[in-house]
Amino acid sequence: MSYSGIGRRLREFYEYKVKSTRDLLLQGELGFLLGGIIEEVTGRNPYFWYRQKAGKDRFVTRSVRDHEMWIDLYDRGLSRHLFIRGVHEREATEAYRDALLNLRGTVDEKITVLEVGANIGYYVLEEAQVLGNTASIIAFEPDPQNQELLERNVAHNGYTDQVELSTKAVDTTSGERTFHRSTHSNWNRLEQDDETGNVDQLVDSYPVETTNLDDFLFEREIDPNAVGALRMDLEGHELHVLEGMDEILQADEPMVLFVEFHPAFVGRESYESAISMLESHGFEITFADRSLEVLDIDSFDRLRSVHGSHVRVIFSR
Repeated sequence: MSYSGIGRRLREFYEYKVKSTRDLLLQGELGFLLGGIIEEVTGRNPYFWYRQKAGKDRFVTRSVRDHEMWIDLYDRGLSRHLFIRGVHEREATEAYRDALLNLRGTVDEKITVLEVGANIGYYVLEEAQVLGNTASIIAFEPDPQNQELLERNVAHNGYTDQVELSTKAVDTTSGERTFHRSTHSNWNRLEQDDETGNVDQLVDSYPVETTNLDDFLFEREIDPNAVGALRMDLEGHELHVLEGMDEILQADEPMVLFVEFHPAFVGRESYESAISMLESHGFEITFADRSLEVLDIDSFDRLRSVHGSHVRVIFSR
C-alpha cells in the first residue's frame, strides 16, 4: 500500500472511529456508543432493547447542518451517521451547494431538480435551501421507511411546496423490478444480475414500479431543458439511469449533475461507459472526492483511471 493510501486509512480511522467516539461521549450518548460497539461484535444492539423497554421511540431529531432532521436510530447507515456527526460527505456537500448557487445565479426560469435515491432527504433539504422558491424538486425514493422520514423532514423544515415525492425507482426502462432493502438505508438497491457491492447487508426484497427519467418527464409534461440539477447515489446503478435520460443529457441549458459512481461494484467497462457518456454530452468536472480525500481531477481521462468502491463527482454544463 502507498503512503497516500496509508494516510487515507489513518484519516478514515480517525474520522469514523476516534472522532465519532469522542463526539458521542461529548453528547452524553454513552449507551448508544456501547451498544454500537457490542453490535459490531455480536450483530445485536442492547441499547435498542433498552429503548424499547423504556418506551422510547426509534425516531429522534438531530441538528444536521442548518436543518433539524428526523432520523431512524435502528438504521445502521445514513441515519446513524447523521446522529453521530450531524453532517454527511462534508466536502461534497459544500461543493454541491456552490454549484447550485452558481446555477441559481445563471438561470432565470424555474429549476427542476431530480433527486434520484433521495433516502431521508439530506440532500433534498440542501437543494431546497440553496435554490429557494426557484426550485421544483422531485425526490425519487422507493423504500417506504425512507419515504416516511423524507416526508417528515421536508414538512418539518418548511419545504413542502418545493418538494414532490415519487415512490418509483429510476431505471433504464419503465416497468417493474425487485428492490432490495439493506440494514444500511443508503445501501438499498434494485436487483442486479451480478452480486456486487454490499449484498451481505440485504435483508428484504419486494417489487417496485420503475421509470426512466425521459418517460417520467414526458408523462408529466416537463421540458428536459427545465432540469437544472440531478443527483444520484444508487449503489452501482448509475449507468442504467444515465441510459434512460438521453433527452435530459441532450438538452442545452445549464445543468449540475452530482453522481456517486461505484467502479468496484459495476466493473471498469460500465464505469468508463458512464464517464464517456457524460464527456460526450459536454459536461465538465468541477469536483471529485472519495472517502475523506478530495481528488485533483481536471480531465475525464484521469477520472476514468479512478479505482475503489466509490467516487463522488460533480459535473456542470
